[in-house]
Amino acid sequence: MRLLKSAALAIGICLSLNTAFFIPCSAADRPESISAGAAVPQPARPDGIAEVQKERLRAPDGKVRLALTLAGGGARGAAHIGVLKVLDEEGIRPDFIAGCSMGALIGSLYAAGLSGRDIERLALSGQLRKAFFPMPLPLKSVLYFPQYWLCRMAAIHPDIGIYSGKSLARFMEKHLPPNVRNIEDTKIPIAVTATNLVDTRSVWLTKGNIAEAVRASCAVPLLYRPVAKNGASLVDGGIRENLPTQVAQAAGAPIVLAVKLHSFLQKVPKKEFDTNFDLADRLSSIFMADIESCAVAGADIIIEPQVEYLKLRSFQTVELQKAIAAGEEAARASLPQLKRLLKTEATASLPVTNQ
Repeated sequence: MRLLKSAALAIGICLSLNTAFFIPCSAADRPESISAGAAVPQPARPDGIAEVQKERLRAPDGKVRLALTLAGGGARGAAHIGVLKVLDEEGIRPDFIAGCSMGALIGSLYAAGLSGRDIERLALSGQLRKAFFPMPLPLKSVLYFPQYWLCRMAAIHPDIGIYSGKSLARFMEKHLPPNVRNIEDTKIPIAVTATNLVDTRSVWLTKGNIAEAVRASCAVPLLYRPVAKNGASLVDGGIRENLPTQVAQAAGAPIVLAVKLHSFLQKVPKKEFDTNFDLADRLSSIFMADIESCAVAGADIIIEPQVEYLKLRSFQTVELQKAIAAGEEAARASLPQLKRLLKTEATASLPVTNQ
């Protein structure tokens, strides 16, 4: 029991230290804005990672009208499922999706052809929780830390991360449609954000293996191991771009719909963060809220599910159901504004005829 407590303390400290990676956005970090129809720029990209196929960033009639941006936020991202269910019910289909971390995972499944209800069934079945935590965190840390320190004492440099993250990739591979393996194969064009630890910049993944892209976007430093690709060391996209509205803007979408997960950080009693895990959760939430606040200017409509009660690492079925319901409620509240903008955009795009 003492060993379990020590391991839990160690991982709690690691997660708390992880917040040091979260760097508020600045103008210098942002890619140059471009006009509609141009290729999507990469804020920073090692050669070969994500050369955008700009011809895919178009609706069937050749124009992107609605881009959907899904923020990262661990288990809070279940709210995205509720948003997607409402869009499905209303027959509103995004022409482009940009997702970070949990938003990347859910957005990729949706872009590949799964419905909001399909993704809901996966989340509530417990498979999503097992993808992130294939072994209970205290037990996994008990096994990891002694092995890690033995390697270090032997001058061996192991990959840093409690979990490999391979279970996330396997989850994606299992549940993607048979004909979808790469990002280029999705029915709806999608971009997944990650962060390159080598140069500390944001990376937009728009081609290549979709399961590995999602794994990289969800790789919380110290908890999951980085994904190596073409000289880059890719980790959680939320470190730099938790609400990737810049990607949606770069795709040339006149309407950007953003689902923001950290709008309701309310005052709580100290007992709510009196453990290492809860303190790490609180600190991460504060940093992600700050990063998201930098991105809201790039959205035309912001959906803000109230999921502040949910811990980032909590995947209990009852709590996920509440998050999904919160997403549905917030999406329905935004429907009138969204429909007005879509109608206005559709009218503006009609060809002008000479009388």
